Amino acid sequence: MAQAAKHLRKNKDLEAQLEQERKEKEEERVKKRSRSRDKKRKAHAVHRWLIDQDSSVSSEMPDGQGVWHYDDEADAGNSFLRAARSGNLDKALEHIKNGIDINTANQNGLNALHLASKEGHVKMVLELLHNGIVLETTTKKGNTALHIAALAGQEQVVTELVNYGTNVNAQSQKGFTPLYMAAQENHLEVVKFLLENGANQSIPTEDGFTPLAVALQQGHENVVALLISYGTKGKVRLPALHIAARNDDTRTAAVLLQNDPNPDVLSKTGFTPLHIAAHYENLNVAQLLLNRGANVNFTPKNGITPLHIASRRGNVIMVRLLLDRGAQIDAKTKDELTPLHCAARNGHVRIIEILLDHGAPIQAKTKNGLSPIHMAAQGDHMDCVKQLLQYNAEIDDITLDHLTPLHVAAHCGHHRMAKVLLDKGAKPNSRALNGFTPLHIACKKNHLRVMDLLLKHSASIEAVTESGLTPLHVASFMGHLNIVKILLQKGASPSASNVKVETPLHMASRSGHFEVAEFLLQNAAPVDAKAKDDQTPLHCAARMGHKELVKLLLEHKANPNSTTTAGHTPLHIAAREGHVQTVRMLLDMEAQQTKMTKKGFTPLHVASKYGKVDVAELLLERGANPNAAGKNGLTPLHVAVHHNNLDVVNLLVSKGGSPHSAARNGYTALHIRSEAKPGGGS
Repeated sequence: MAQAAKHLRKNKDLEAQLEQERKEKEEERVKKRSRSRDKKRKAHAVHRWLIDQDSSVSSEMPDGQGVWHYDDEADAGNSFLRAARSGNLDKALEHIKNGIDINTANQNGLNALHLASKEGHVKMVLELLHNGIVLETTTKKGNTALHIAALAGQEQVVTELVNYGTNVNAQSQKGFTPLYMAAQENHLEVVKFLLENGANQSIPTEDGFTPLAVALQQGHENVVALLISYGTKGKVRLPALHIAARNDDTRTAAVLLQNDPNPDVLSKTGFTPLHIAAHYENLNVAQLLLNRGANVNFTPKNGITPLHIASRRGNVIMVRLLLDRGAQIDAKTKDELTPLHCAARNGHVRIIEILLDHGAPIQAKTKNGLSPIHMAAQGDHMDCVKQLLQYNAEIDDITLDHLTPLHVAAHCGHHRMAKVLLDKGAKPNSRALNGFTPLHIACKKNHLRVMDLLLKHSASIEAVTESGLTPLHVASFMGHLNIVKILLQKGASPSASNVKVETPLHMASRSGHFEVAEFLLQNAAPVDAKAKDDQTPLHCAARMGHKELVKLLLEHKANPNSTTTAGHTPLHIAAREGHVQTVRMLLDMEAQQTKMTKKGFTPLHVASKYGKVDVAELLLERGANPNAAGKNGLTPLHVAVHHNNLDVVNLLVSKGGSPHSAARNGYTALHIRSEAKPGGGS
């Protein structure tokens, strides 16, 4: 019994020992599994990061095996890929000779060119290219051989691929370029080579990262410096901090400020990063810059401060931020624009209110004398005008040229703005420095509704400018028929004259507006009205060669032989200008060829003086005397020779002009050039 009990205790002790060993083994297995899980988790984390960054060829591999894992029974395709990876050129060429598909790839899309490029086997790369492998083939993640070579820093391979014509700006599925990959891995020479060969560093990934951003993130200072030295998109090269400000990239901005604590670094145009942040309305970067000591009132040569820019952009929070940090509210640009001008011109009512509440000068003037209310009127920002008027802006404030906001609204054709101003008490007959009223301007610019509105608000239809122009003069000169019609219907005088005693018909005739002239004539405009120098509308039309207008005036009984104070008829003037068709029309309407100016010149003399051979020929065909003697006995031939008009000389001689006819001083045409130069004029 005792023996049995002893044996039982021994068995229990053995069982306990075995149980202890089992537990220890189990604990060891748990620890191993735990270590394995940790290792796998770490590997997975790294693997995931690589996939996210698309920065490693190994992220293309299945089941975590990596590209270099091959079954011992690999077929010829795998053997070919192994040869490419290892640089075994003879083996690879043997496979090619035996007819292997040179573009064969593994299940992740990696072919021989990808593998050789990654390992830097230049000769292998060249042989593959010479044997027709497709240069731009991509892996399943969209990487080309250039991506892979750039990532691995294989400068020689990169060079050969680029020289062979690969796309330096190709993007993978996630938007990575070869330049991005080289910048990420700090491969300075590869980055430089790619930039020199057309790589675009402004291309972002799908997450918005550029090569510069990733280089900054990784702390690759030399690559950062190189990228910055090559500039960014466009011709203007922005410093890196400006780029960060533009992109609202506080992380990059913070890194840059750690390396260079100056937040007011200047671009080539003289702007600071804070200016850029204000323009792009990037509050986060603006706050960072201000917290790092950026000068809120930094003023470049053009005088534009960040507050000017923020006011122009209309960002309320940005404006408040800048004001809270001490922005000067009355700062002036080179053209003396204040932030309030900028807000008014761009129609930002809320900004106007904030600025005025902070004491912005409401009557501030630009170099041209424009106040904020002028700016708001120009932009047709009615709410802004109303806001400014509530803060007691002067409604008839004037510029240096004495233009009021109503003048500005009339010029721009802003009917509703003009109505707001008139309803608020703007003077409809305010005169600019040249005497133009808002009505003159509306008529000049053909703004019918504004003109009608002004007339309804008692604008004077007979108001005259400093040169005596009425609104009808202005509309007639500009050829605005509808305006002319309404003005005449409203009682404007077609006989009104300016300081040169010119009527609206003179103006229309000079500028060639047939329909306006016709309507004026139909409404009792005097056809032979004489200006200060006795020019009629027919003289004006003849000078400019407006033959249809000449015909119209003649049909309305204009005198074809009316003379100016100098004795010029319309025919003289048309001859001087060389308007053949106008001359023909005047001759058809019995214009006299024998009429002489006070200096004794016929139309033929005038044509001879100015070398108008076609006109001279027409006049001679119509009976002009080639030997007609003027006041001093000068013939057309004398005049043509004196002015060296050889074509006219030949014409006159061929038509009977005598080279022997003597002027009163005894000179013939033959003497003129060698002996004397007789005086004369037209």
